[in-house]
Amino acid sequence: MEVIGIEQLFDFGPNLVRWAGQMMSQAAAGLVRTVIGQTFVLERAADAHAAIENRTALGKALLLL
Repeated sequence: MEVIGIEQLFDFGPNLVRWAGQMMSQAAAGLVRTVIGQTFVLERAADAHAAIENRTALGKALLLL
């Protein structure tokens, strides 16, 4: 497993194909788990955006349709 920090995203381009391939393989093997920290009904989409922008959302913010 490889963990990258935000500062490493500047070097993302040269590694894109390799990292995408690794992630797709791991996802297909069931090794990738998405953490959904908060859910919002569609009418509260602005609240979801605010949580993301304010960095108060842990994991993924999910809009419910």
